[in-house]
Amino acid sequence: DITHEWPKSPRPTPYEVLGVSKGAVYDKRRFYHLVKLYHPDTHDHNHHHASVSSSPLHIKNLPHATRLERYRMIVAANELLSNTSKRRMYDSYGLGWSHGDRAASLRDIDKNWRHQEGTAANNATWEDWERWRDAQEGKSSEPVYMSHGAFASILVLMCLVGAMAQTNRAESSGAQYVGWAADHSAEIGGRLRRNGTAVAGLSKDERVDYFLKERE
Repeated sequence: DITHEWPKSPRPTPYEVLGVSKGAVYDKRRFYHLVKLYHPDTHDHNHHHASVSSSPLHIKNLPHATRLERYRMIVAANELLSNTSKRRMYDSYGLGWSHGDRAASLRDIDKNWRHQEGTAANNATWEDWERWRDAQEGKSSEPVYMSHGAFASILVLMCLVGAMAQTNRAESSGAQYVGWAADHSAEIGGRLRRNGTAVAGLSKDERVDYFLKERE
């Protein structure tokens, strides 16, 4: 048999309303029993005829408004505790229950979240996020060390790559210089030949005048 006694708290929790222990598997039989006791159709609030209710006398004698409020709380408690997601949100943050003392404000919800273990509330650096992600994925946060031999091998490889890059750069620069020198020599030779042809047959003074004009 299911016994019933309404919670003494003026602002009961859904667990107290339905007489369910927190963490226990929810059983709707308790809800069905309370609905039969508090449903508005069982309450003769006009007192014009006898009620056919099977409610105990102490419930029958309650004011209609009180019974109606309790009925609404019973329905709301059932909707919350029978839904796994809603129940989890209520247990964690106090959400979903507006009838009791767990009707949390957004500030309360944020405060509860920040103080919960395993949340990302206190992640301030990249390392914090890495550790948090590893914890969520079940990975070990132990640092990975490299052996001396592996480090030396990587260092030698980097030196070889750098040396090859320097060699290629030097060869490229040398080839460019050789090409420039050859072009420059050819240009000078051509200029001398043109000048020699231009001053051929001129007197000494005329050759001097030609030289000065070329420098203007």
